[in-house]
Amino acid sequence: MWGFALAPQPLLNVETKELRNVIRVERPPNFDRILAAFPDAAKPGVIFAYGDDIYNPTGGVIAPALLKHEAVHCERQQAPGKMSPEIWWRLYVEDNAFRYREELYAHVAEYHAQARGIDRNQRAKLLMSTAARLVAPLYNYTPPRSLTQALYDLRWEINR
Repeated sequence: MWGFALAPQPLLNVETKELRNVIRVERPPNFDRILAAFPDAAKPGVIFAYGDDIYNPTGGVIAPALLKHEAVHCERQQAPGKMSPEIWWRLYVEDNAFRYREELYAHVAEYHAQARGIDRNQRAKLLMSTAARLVAPLYNYTPPRSLTQALYDLRWEINR
C-alpha cells in the first residue's frame, strides 16, 4: 500500500521481460476492510497491490520506485506455499509485525530503485526519507514505530 497511472497499464517484469501486473484505476476488492484498519487509505495517491494487480483509485501517475514497491507486495502475496492475496491481506491488516516486515521489504526495493547513480550524501537523504515513509501514519502501527528503528532496519536490509 502506498503513494501514485491511468487506465489499466501493464507493468513489465524486469527480470523476465514479461508483463506481470496491471494497474487498475479502481479500488481493490477488499477496500472496505483496508479502510476500516487504515483510515488514511482513502486519501489521494494511496495505491494497493492485490494479486497480480496494482490498484490506483485516484488514477494519479505512479513513480517507478513505487511500482517496484508494489511489485514486491504482488510477489509476496503469491509466494509458494499457503500464501494468497486474501491470506496476505488478512495478515497485513491484523498483524503489526507482519505489516512492518512486508513494508520494510517493499521500501528496500523502493530505495534501491532510486539510489542508482546518486552520491552518498543524496543516498543518506534518500534513506532518511524512505525510513520516514516506512513509519508513516498511513500504516497505523500500534504502537507507532520509531524513525530510529526504521533507519536501523532499512540499513540492515539494504546491506544484506
